[in-house]
Parts: sequence; C-alpha cells; structure tokens
Amino acid sequence: MFLRKTSRFKDGKVHDYWSVAENSRAGRRVVQRQLLYLGEIDEDRQNAWLNAISELDERKEVDERGYLIPPPPPPEPPRETKNPIRIRLSQMKVENIREWGACWLGLHLWDLVGLDSFWTGRLPPSSHGTDWLAIFKAIVLYRLTSPGSEWRMHRDWYDDTAVRDLLGESSYTSKSTLYGCLDRLVAHKDAMFGFLRDRWAGLFSSNCRVILYDLTSTYFEVDGTKAETSELFRHGYSRDKRGDCLQVVIALVLTPDGLPLAYEVMPGNTSDKGTQMQFVDRLVKKYGKDGKLDSLWLMDRGVPTEETLEKMRSLGFKYLVGSPRSTVGALGEKLSGQEWTHVQDGIRVKYAADGTDKYVLTHSMARFTKEHAMRQSKMRAVMKVLHSIDVRIGRRVEVGDDGRPVEKERKALSRDELISRLAVARSKAGRAWRLFKIRKPKPKDTTVTQENFSWSFDLEGIKEARSNEGTYLLRTNMTEADPAALWKQYMIQGEIEQSFKEVKNDLGLRPVYHQLDSRIEAHIFVSYVAYCLQATLKNLTRSKASGLTPRQIFDKMRKIYMVDVKIPTTDGREIVMQRYGEPKNDVALVLSQLGLRLPPQPPPKIDGKTIEEGLL
Repeated sequence: MFLRKTSRFKDGKVHDYWSVAENSRAGRRVVQRQLLYLGEIDEDRQNAWLNAISELDERKEVDERGYLIPPPPPPEPPRETKNPIRIRLSQMKVENIREWGACWLGLHLWDLVGLDSFWTGRLPPSSHGTDWLAIFKAIVLYRLTSPGSEWRMHRDWYDDTAVRDLLGESSYTSKSTLYGCLDRLVAHKDAMFGFLRDRWAGLFSSNCRVILYDLTSTYFEVDGTKAETSELFRHGYSRDKRGDCLQVVIALVLTPDGLPLAYEVMPGNTSDKGTQMQFVDRLVKKYGKDGKLDSLWLMDRGVPTEETLEKMRSLGFKYLVGSPRSTVGALGEKLSGQEWTHVQDGIRVKYAADGTDKYVLTHSMARFTKEHAMRQSKMRAVMKVLHSIDVRIGRRVEVGDDGRPVEKERKALSRDELISRLAVARSKAGRAWRLFKIRKPKPKDTTVTQENFSWSFDLEGIKEARSNEGTYLLRTNMTEADPAALWKQYMIQGEIEQSFKEVKNDLGLRPVYHQLDSRIEAHIFVSYVAYCLQATLKNLTRSKASGLTPRQIFDKMRKIYMVDVKIPTTDGREIVMQRYGEPKNDVALVLSQLGLRLPPQPPPKIDGKTIEEGLL
C-alpha cells in the first residue's frame, strides 16, 4: 500500500487530493487500485498515514514469513472425551449472509458514549416482555448505517444485517412495535441534552464556552391538506429548494467540535430572526446562569436581529456574527484608516469600532481567487448568450470562403424569444447578472434589431464586485478581543453547515413521511441520537484517521459480513458456527488507525448448546 496524489486545477487554484492505493495484478498487467480516499490533507497527516501503512505492511510481512515473532506454543495433547463429535466436512454449507461490521461499529459508538446508563431506567421492558431499549438501539443503528422508512426496516433491514446477533432476539421489530418505541422517546429529550453535555466534556474535554447556532428545515412527502391537523406542518422558506412541500424548521446548537448539545423543532413558517432569543431562554432554563454568561454565540448573518443583539448584550451574552457586506460602506472611513494585520498566509484582517460593537473585515486570498474565478465564469456564460444575440440580429458581418465580408439573410429574432434567452442566462448568472446593462425592446416591438437592443458592462459594479471578492465582515461585542483570534473562532462556524448536510444526507432526515406531530418529533430525535454517534466517530477520525469521513468508514465496515457455517455430524445433529469475515487491507488499516479491535469469533453451537472447538 502507498499514498497516491492527484492534482486538479479548480477555481483558480491547484488542489492536491490524496488516497491510499495498492498495486494489484490483472492478468499480465499491474494496476493501481484505490483503497481509501483521503481528500486534501496536510503534510503531518500524510506522514501519519505513511507510518500507519508501513506498520501494517511490516506486521503482515512478519506474520507471513514467521520470524521476528515468538514461536507458537507447542500443541496441547489431545484431551480424552467420552463423547467426541464427528463431523461430515463434505456436507458443510454456508447460509444467512448478512452485514455485520457497520452494526458492530455503531454499537461500539453507542457503548463509547455510554447511552445505556441513560436509557436503561427510562426504557424498561414492558409487562409483555418487549425490550424497548434493544428496539431503540436497533432503530438508531438503522438510522446510522442504512437510513430509510420504518416499513423498510421491518421488512428488509433487520433480516439483512446481524443486528439480531448483536442485540439478541428481543430486538426483533414489527411495525407496530417500532411506532410504540418512537412514542416513548421524546419525553426524555431535555434530560438527554443535559446528559450529553456532561458526556462530551468527559470524552473530548468539550465545554459550552463557545456555541454554534443555526437553523435548517426539512420537508414532508404528505398531502397538503394535512396541514390543518398539525401544528408543525407549514409552508415557508425551504433550504432544500422544496418550497412546494410542507416543512418544519429545526434550530441546532453545537460545540466547536461539531458535538450536538440541543435542538428545537418549530413550525415550518418560523422566521430565522424570530427564533434565537426563544432558544437562548430555553437553554438558560436547562443549564442555568453559569452556562449563560460564559458562552460565546457564533451565528451566521441573517439569524439575529438588532433587537436580539441588544437583548443579548443586556443579558451579558457574548456574540460573534457575520455581518452583510453592505455594512462595509457605512464603515468606510473607519476601516480605511486602519492597517491590515496578517493572520496567516493569504489571510489579513483589520477592525473598526462602532458604538458598542467591533467590526472585523477579513480578506482571504484563497477566497478571492475562488470568487473571482466563479464571477468570471458566470460573466463569460452571459456574454456567450449576448454575443449569439448580436450575431442573430446582424450586428456582425460573416466572412465568406474567399475571405470577403458577406451579409447573409437571417431569420428575425422575436422579442419573446429574446426575453426567453435572457431569462435562461439570468438564472445561470446569479449575482453576476447585475454587472451588465441591457437595453431591451419595448413591448410594442415585435422583432429585435440593432436599434432597440444593446448591452454593455456596468464598470462601476464590476469594480465594486472585485473589491468585495475575498472579503467578509464580522461583528462582535467583545471589543477587547484580538481581531486575528476572532477570525479563527468564526472559522469553526462552517462546522454547523457540515452537520446539517450529514444529518440530511447521511442519516436520512429528509424527507419525512410521518403525519402526527409526536411521530415527527420522534423521527427528528432518532436522527439527533444517530448524529451524536456519528459526531463521536468524526471526532475520533479527526485525531486518529484524518482525511476520512464517518460515512466512508461505515461504507468500509459494511463490507464485513457474518455467515452461518453449518456442519452435520455423524449422529444426525448439526454444528452451527457464526463467523464474520476477516477485514481486507483497507478495512484493517482503518481499524488500526482508530485503535479498534474486532471481538473474538462466537463459539460454535450444537443443538443450541455451546461446545468447545477442541472437541471437533
């Protein structure tokens, strides 16, 4: 195995992507096969992966050659037994192939977070013997490893995985049992938040001194008439581009490490600006005064209002929020009189105070290169459409085969066709559309001519757009803080955006098919618990297996299957051995990096009783 680099020029910059690969023989040819994709990683992380690869290769080489390791112990003398078991190897068969690795990893994360200690007393078995805790574990594992509907879990997933082997027969779920378990969960939501806050501090030394806050939405695949029977179903601004669907709004609070602290579910028409102080008040009631006054809130622009920020200042909160670029114009003289301070390569900041707040203007060279390249690309797309219109209306004279100008008769361009072309170009251009001045034909004009159509660049707009590229403005009430430190703190705001993507895409938060408010809350709560496990794995990979995502690791672990090996005996009985497959090189490398050791193979059984392998 070795590290392989692939370079790509994108958005005005060369990006180096790394992966773990190995050579394999295909006939007479030797080809490279990718095992793990690591993405863009720094030199220290490259060295860490190189060391892990060399250690794994050395361990395999030592095992294969049989030296540099202690010699195996001498075999034990055969034990005499009164009733030896004789088997028929020729009739051995393998049955019930099922996924094991991903479920085992999910259950390992559950134990690592210590969720049994929280849920054991809150989900006791029913009087009929239903093990609600085992069922809840199965629901969370399903959401974590292969999310889908409850019907699919009951019909397919349970039998296709080794969840019964890991949790026992009591985890078997019917549809009605699944819904019954969901109905018992949400009542413990607030207590779960407090438990996790303490658990994150014990596992990762995380605290609530810095809090990330943002909102997202998820939509429903239900009949629109159901909105009358629900307090949550509403039409509103959809972050999923599904304004045609009913939705709910979810407010989420994270630690800087991406570990979830709490969330709230609100009606789908809730405005972003009207949620934050309500959420702050709820957290203050849960965590008390000490947690309130020590917290720094990081928020994206557009979330807090001026009234919200004023109230936060009066209550003693600290905040660091994004501010619209239009504010730069209002602070023009105050910012222009300040000198730039270099934070790191390609990053510089300067600040200006205005009243009770400090504004930090940041310029990123990498961001400038990216935004500049994107703007130019969109402008070229618009210019291509405009030039095609110029040619169509005869503004340009074509050149004939003999090199002389030739005027050719063209089909007239109607005004409706022009408007249609411009609409398509505008939808693709986005904000770059404002950088063009276009004179359109009047409604009474039926065709487009050189006299009623023209276009040009908005030079002042292009100059302003260029000056804003690569810059963003931050606002805070920590007036004594260093601008460079403020910029570094705000950079972790992207963690919450990533968490929304993972919850929606990896854990199947959207779309929601439930129609009762209680089931909607339960669906989101299960996704929240599953994300707690995924965030735990994410923090482990950040320090031990950087470059890998939790979804990549689960996909690799899913390749470890469990089978039932059945061997008949000479006296008419049958030996059953449950065995999981040995991990391949890529999975073994991941397990080695994470410091995980697979459990021992289950002992064989005959007629339901465990037997010793030495008797076979």
